Amino acid sequence: MFGTMKQWCSMSRRSKILHIISSWENGVGNELAAFAARLAPSEFESEICVLAGTTKRDIPHIPMTTLGQRWTFDVSTYLGVGRVLRRFRPDVIHAWDAAAQLYGTLHYGTKHVIAEKRDTDSSNGLLQKYPDRKTHRFIVSRKDGTLPTAKTVLIPPAAVPVPYAEPMPTEKLLEKLDIPAVELSGDYYPVFQPQYEQERWNYKSMPPHPTPFLIGIILPLRLEHRMLDALWTFESLNHVHLNYHAFIIGEGKERETFLRYRDRWKLFSRVHFLGNRSDTDRLLPRFDALLHLSSSAEYSGTILSAMSCGVPVVALETPESREYISDGTSGILIPADGDFRFYRRTAVKKLLYLLEDEEKRRSIQIAAKDRIVKEFNFDTAVQRRTDVYRELIGTNPNPTAVLPLPKQ
Repeated sequence: MFGTMKQWCSMSRRSKILHIISSWENGVGNELAAFAARLAPSEFESEICVLAGTTKRDIPHIPMTTLGQRWTFDVSTYLGVGRVLRRFRPDVIHAWDAAAQLYGTLHYGTKHVIAEKRDTDSSNGLLQKYPDRKTHRFIVSRKDGTLPTAKTVLIPPAAVPVPYAEPMPTEKLLEKLDIPAVELSGDYYPVFQPQYEQERWNYKSMPPHPTPFLIGIILPLRLEHRMLDALWTFESLNHVHLNYHAFIIGEGKERETFLRYRDRWKLFSRVHFLGNRSDTDRLLPRFDALLHLSSSAEYSGTILSAMSCGVPVVALETPESREYISDGTSGILIPADGDFRFYRRTAVKKLLYLLEDEEKRRSIQIAAKDRIVKEFNFDTAVQRRTDVYRELIGTNPNPTAVLPLPKQ
């Protein structure tokens, strides 16, 4: 009787989920925004607490609190999280990164805590041991044996859905972004074709491509994401007179450093720093290629998003990119072995190889989309997380707890 009464009470009200994230610039920010918007309000009442950052997100029907964190451990942020917990009284705290897990578990009396564990968030030192003890479930994309097996839930990564964007000619897009046309300086020299036969060099010139290629990078402006290597790659594309524009979307404290290198290498007409943009998901499908040289697992979701909308990806080889991309079939991988000169040259060769071969780009687009649908489906990931919520709260499965994707 008491069990039935408890179950009825839990079904009679919506379960409260508090999502905590360090900032929207975090690599999982898009995933959180898409996930929260997909939870059916008939079963779940959601709220989002952002520890730091100034970027705003507008997610319909979901309240949001930004606390303005300034240091790694900020007393005012700690007190702010406490105020949110006392007001909202969540059934589950869902921490989307290591900082969110720390602040979510420091307060006494939290019912259930779920932590997303990326490779970059692995347990390290005494500071992380207490939050891990207070966490009830860890969501991991692959099992590596570093977390308690009884608490670990394996949920494969998923591609965040990208809204449909109407086709737009490249010239019109450049005009919309206020980027002037560049006068071509000479014939194009495809010196790196064919790619896999390094002893062969083709110095025969050919007319430049009439429409510029669009190459995208979506990462925070930090040295650890190998932005200097990307700028060196673009300088090499200038030397062979490739007709292209590179869009770098993201912000960071090293922005001025990268701008100085760009101007020193005379890339100001080709490489454009667009900052954080609210229309990133609409720009992404228009890229001819996405260049991803970061080794951070936290930002590997960008690869999946690009693949889902048919943008060929040239990525540094990491455990995540190897899982997502079959080299030469659903994307192109750059070996991370050797010194920086090796993978810089390799990045140039493989990027040119992709852009020169239109048939190859089309085959990669088809293979990438097909792989996302079969192996990295977002609906499946949402359903698995809601199952974890229900398990902890003790509610019955609800087939309508996940809203369908909007029609495109």
